[in-house]
Amino acid sequence: MIILPEQVTQAIGVLEKAGYDAYIVGDCVRELLLGNNPQDYDIVTNAGINDILFAFREYRISDEGMKRGEVLVTVVGMIIQVSPYRREVVGNRVMYAEDLETDLFRRGFTMNAMAYSPRTGLVDPFGGRASLRPDPAEVAAEEREEEQEGLIPDSAAEINHRTGVVRLPARVIAIGEMQSRTVKENGKSTTESWYDMSRCFTSDPSRILEAMRYCAEDEYVIEEKTLDAIRANVSCFEYAEKDKLFSELSRIVMGKYAARVLEQYADILKSLLPEIEPCIGFDQHSIHHDFTVWTHICKSVGYSVPELSVRFAMLFHDLGKPDCCAIDAKGHGHYKGHGERGRLLAERIMRRLEFPHALSEEISWLVYYHDKEIPEERPGLKRLLDSLGAEDLRRLIQCEIADARAKKTDTETPDVQRLRAASTALKEILETGECYNIRQLAITPRELIERRLVNSDQEAEQLMNALFEIVLDKPSFNNKLMLLDMAEKSKQRLDEIMAERERAAAEKRAARALNHRRGEPVYTRKKK
Repeated sequence: MIILPEQVTQAIGVLEKAGYDAYIVGDCVRELLLGNNPQDYDIVTNAGINDILFAFREYRISDEGMKRGEVLVTVVGMIIQVSPYRREVVGNRVMYAEDLETDLFRRGFTMNAMAYSPRTGLVDPFGGRASLRPDPAEVAAEEREEEQEGLIPDSAAEINHRTGVVRLPARVIAIGEMQSRTVKENGKSTTESWYDMSRCFTSDPSRILEAMRYCAEDEYVIEEKTLDAIRANVSCFEYAEKDKLFSELSRIVMGKYAARVLEQYADILKSLLPEIEPCIGFDQHSIHHDFTVWTHICKSVGYSVPELSVRFAMLFHDLGKPDCCAIDAKGHGHYKGHGERGRLLAERIMRRLEFPHALSEEISWLVYYHDKEIPEERPGLKRLLDSLGAEDLRRLIQCEIADARAKKTDTETPDVQRLRAASTALKEILETGECYNIRQLAITPRELIERRLVNSDQEAEQLMNALFEIVLDKPSFNNKLMLLDMAEKSKQRLDEIMAERERAAAEKRAARALNHRRGEPVYTRKKK
């Protein structure tokens, strides 16, 4: 049973009261059938744009998507998209439709081509509800395997619990259309018919990534015929809208099951990102790696924190390895300069897919420095923090943790533990406010000059640097009184050293003068 929020029911009621049909469609219907709570609701109706505006004249309306045939209506704090039936939407160009089924057909996948209204119930012309359940043939096959292995449940309740969506994932199935052609064979004409799914992907190539995205974000699998249609139409990426490709690829790498999807559908992804093809199946010839380059990349994406820049950096970080591979006499692989090569490849991809400029710079920096040595000692970590900044260093450490975890079958190697310790130390430094920048010292060069502890700006800078080195090792010393006391002692000690040096220099000059008086005169003969 589908229960709609009060605001959605009210919006549908407004249109029906005005004499029009109204249905919720798309993702929200799918999520409601799965028992989830969708955040966005879309309503379609047989009313025109002007009719929609008139029906909701007493509500707050936004015309932001008007060029695409979309009206945003605010109903009791909820923004709902209301649209006429549409046949096709390309950019800001819209072709309207006469009936609901045409509108549902354009939505690409059966699980998105469902509509619902409280008055008429569920409208499912393409079998979307069935695709949300596992394939019955796969369920039957799995049950037979369990029977053969003796894993038969004891009770009917357990059987019911272990069947259906709980057992196997839902399927992503493309909407197709029947095609036919006349073929002459042995002088006779026969008509061949088949179900063609190609239009789903040729009309909007980003749906190829959309199908992968469902698998990455949730436990879906792409149905075999749909997968064949995708593989047959990967060349359509060439004329796809770049912003859609970037959006779908971003959601794939941010997905819960990103690692599995990237590895499973690498043959599809390489048509969009040809730079990954040399990495697929590339043996690293290294005792430090148990996996091929592409498998390592996929695992590192899955192990990384869910931040877009970090996930993309992991996707790109080792793309330069095949180009930089050198095998030594012992058969070990070395990849000097692969960070720089990976950065160049990543920048080429990001330009092609029109990544946002700020995100591109961040990813490029992380790819270049992804193998930078992170100091184990706290003072060294503070110096690196001062050099890079808190956010950049935090992301870099997270990248290196994901990279280290993806190298071996054992994901908790000593390197991983060392990097985790560095991450914890960084967090403590920032939370406790430990001094990691010379400007954070409790005194300033001006105070040293005013207290006559130094005689010039140069001496003040030298003394500040010396105090900063002490505070890096002992954070508790960053106290104004203690620093002034150390500066005073340093001044006294410096004066003693300078006096001792002056005394030694005077004695040396006196000894040189005495030796000069006692020495024999030196004459030089003129050459004849």
